[in-house]
Amino acid sequence: MNYQCKNKIVFPLAALLSASVGALAQTTEAPTYYGEVLDAFNRNCAECHRSEAPNLGGAQAPFSVLSYEEAKIWAPVISLRLKDGSMPPWGAHRQHQGIFKNERYISNEDKQLLIGWVEAGALQGDPDDQPAIAESELVLSTPPNEPIQAPDGSMWWMGVPDARVAFSEPVEVCEEATDWQPTILMQRTDGDLSKHQWVQATEIRPGSSTMHHSVSNYLGVAVPGRGPQVYPEGWGFLLPADPFITIGMHYAKQPGPGTAVEDNTAGGFLFHEPGDVIDYVVQNTIPMNTDIVIPPGDPNYMATHEHTIQEDILLLALAPHSHYRGKAVKLELQLPGVDELETLLWVPDYDFNWQFHYEYKEPRFVPADAKLHVTWWFDNSADNPANPDPTAEVRYGPRSVDEMMNARYYFTKVEPQGIVVGDAIPESVLAQARRQEQLERGRYERWDTKNLSQLCGPQ
Repeated sequence: MNYQCKNKIVFPLAALLSASVGALAQTTEAPTYYGEVLDAFNRNCAECHRSEAPNLGGAQAPFSVLSYEEAKIWAPVISLRLKDGSMPPWGAHRQHQGIFKNERYISNEDKQLLIGWVEAGALQGDPDDQPAIAESELVLSTPPNEPIQAPDGSMWWMGVPDARVAFSEPVEVCEEATDWQPTILMQRTDGDLSKHQWVQATEIRPGSSTMHHSVSNYLGVAVPGRGPQVYPEGWGFLLPADPFITIGMHYAKQPGPGTAVEDNTAGGFLFHEPGDVIDYVVQNTIPMNTDIVIPPGDPNYMATHEHTIQEDILLLALAPHSHYRGKAVKLELQLPGVDELETLLWVPDYDFNWQFHYEYKEPRFVPADAKLHVTWWFDNSADNPANPDPTAEVRYGPRSVDEMMNARYYFTKVEPQGIVVGDAIPESVLAQARRQEQLERGRYERWDTKNLSQLCGPQ
């Protein structure tokens, strides 16, 4: 009787011990590239880290995680960047998860898996465990396609442009240049710009590694971390016939013999097709505080700005911008008659090298007389490794060594316009386009734009 009882007790205990040992072996078994890691790379990294990597405002991933050989070589860096939180790059706090398109939040499980893989020796595993996904099958979230080669061999992430523009001749960024910001007139190189066109997407292709960032009146913005501007279905803006297209280039590099670079940045437009309906004409504006004065050595200087929204709008996207001392930014909305502030965007660890365009999955209605409260924090201390000079008093300005506290946002009128591409364009839309053209031409006439390469020099 006792023997039977012992058997009944001992057998389950032995089975439990055996199962526990097996489970321990499984949990301590090192992950492999083909076993689990490739899936995690695909979920979190391969959008950028791939062959023919997208050029995001001049920033381009240096290796592909879809190649085991490359991923193993870069494994220590992968682990380091995961631990310090700089990869995957995404500035918006996790409280915004699910709000913006193309967000890049990595789960704690995937993060620990990838770090564990590196620390265990970056093992390859059996390729038969999981077939590697062909890069041609990988779907990017921004832009939503593979790069496409134009007839001249150039690659475009938004698709082959319907019209292209470039400098009339390459611009030489001279040896002495450190922080040069010429404004350059772009010339048509391909496509028809002789008639009014509704723009669906724009892309700026940096022509050299010296491009710090650029801003164009029609092509949009190119900054590190931002790819082409692709508008949602039914959204776009009017490019008037024979447009006056300029681009403000911001070149930044180390000076010295042999550092001169030739740049020929180009831009492209994708147009809506005849019959498409434009319900929402995109506009943008830049609330800013130009009165900032950051004291030398201040590690946490705070500056604020209040901006009143004049009419009911649909808010499409937010795009804050500062320079090397930018530390954090918060954009808050105060509705009419309400004391509380709602956080639209909180970027607790702003990084100039990754300036994102935070586009809502669903455009946000904002009523007239609402107020946008903008708060920036700056680190002008020696503890900021990107700080050009912690002993300097820093003011608002265009140079890299100056600062900005901008809060650009993209919006449209609430009521659908119902404009059919190919039909007559509403006079109000044409008038606005003409005013913008005149403004841009007037600005350009005040700038010294002839013999640009000869104007380059120490700044």
